[in-house]
Amino acid sequence: MKYSLLFFFVIFFIGCATLDVYYDYDQEVNFSLIKKYDWMSMPEKTSENELTLKHIKLAVNRQLEAKGLIQTDKNPDMLIALHGGKEKKVDVQEWGYAYRDRDYYHIGPHPFGHVPYPYGKDTVDYRRGTDTYEYEVGTIIIDFVDARKKELIWRGVASGVMNPGMSYEDINKIIIRILEQYPPKEKK
Repeated sequence: MKYSLLFFFVIFFIGCATLDVYYDYDQEVNFSLIKKYDWMSMPEKTSENELTLKHIKLAVNRQLEAKGLIQTDKNPDMLIALHGGKEKKVDVQEWGYAYRDRDYYHIGPHPFGHVPYPYGKDTVDYRRGTDTYEYEVGTIIIDFVDARKKELIWRGVASGVMNPGMSYEDINKIIIRILEQYPPKEKK
């Protein structure tokens, strides 16, 4: 159940344009020494998110392979853990406008040339309203953990408004955005 809740949200992310992405890392780690990785074991899967999880892992694997890392279960340098969640939000928008009565209420094709307006020629009309929108914000977290010390060494986070119908290409764009800052640039 926990697994289902953590990853179900990913199929709803809109796209990279509305995505907030950030990362952090351990300043003392030499990331150039990390060559091998593996995935941490996860809770049992459910059928509703099995494909989504495969898409996420495939996208992460492709990005890390492009950066020169190798996936192996034999003595990896780091382990990868995935986390996530979603939160319901309500956006309340109050709107309003005013307009001044115009002469078109008083001049027109009336047989006598003038149609009296009951509130007077200079009446200002105010319109107001409130609209509410419910939506969900989803977050995915990718943690890299030192395999020997079992300490967190790098974390990438993406958060955005959720939308149904997410494809592998959409998931891949999100993973690219998360991992574009891995490995961190060396300090000079």
